[in-house]
Amino acid sequence: MSDLTFYDKTPFNYGYSKEEDIISNMNPLLKNLIEENSGKIFYDIGCGCGRNLIYTSKYAKKIIGVDISSKSLEFASQNIRKKNVEFKLDSNLNLSIDSNIADVVISDGVCHHTGDTFKAFSECLRILKPGGFLYLAVYKKYRYYPFIYYTIGFFLRTINKYRLGNYVIENIFVPFHYLLYKIFKKQKLLLVETKNIFYDYFITPVATFQSKKNVISWCRITNSNIKKYLRTTGNCHTFIIKKND
Repeated sequence: MSDLTFYDKTPFNYGYSKEEDIISNMNPLLKNLIEENSGKIFYDIGCGCGRNLIYTSKYAKKIIGVDISSKSLEFASQNIRKKNVEFKLDSNLNLSIDSNIADVVISDGVCHHTGDTFKAFSECLRILKPGGFLYLAVYKKYRYYPFIYYTIGFFLRTINKYRLGNYVIENIFVPFHYLLYKIFKKQKLLLVETKNIFYDYFITPVATFQSKKNVISWCRITNSNIKKYLRTTGNCHTFIIKKND
């Protein structure tokens, strides 16, 4: 894992100026799951820059943030310095973590970026103790974002391969996106922060889209079941999944 990943070059880092904003914007299913499992061992697989670690660290006995991006982990470790927080560089597709070790696993918008969504999901279930819970957020299959990703996103990813194309993206598309964000979004972010959002939305090289039925089929294969579901108004739908005994 010495090669730079996409998220080493453009870490998904934004909105860290106010801790209360991060917590208030968390999915309610995830917040409740964290609170209901106080004093237990959590793994955040694909923790990125550590957004979910902030709230989890208030409740967990121990929370291990795992990511394939060393730059993201470096940022997280500098901003979240608590005794019950640990960091690990690892791949979601082949976790070097023992089976049946976690009480709760968080996979928040990660599996769909791995290239093998089911394999990533299965690895999260593998490290979970029987009776433990997985929080899963994956891109919806039936929404406008897949169309945008495969059309506008394809165009932007193609031109970004060339120096001139990257110049156009950095100096036209990214500032325009920042302007739109400033006009239409309540959260006030810096240009570099909205750039990270732009790259995650359009330029990320791998994204897959799943229906609820897809996730139900995965649960059948992995001896688990969905306990709670929230469609949300955004691009991801969220699940609380229990690993059967």
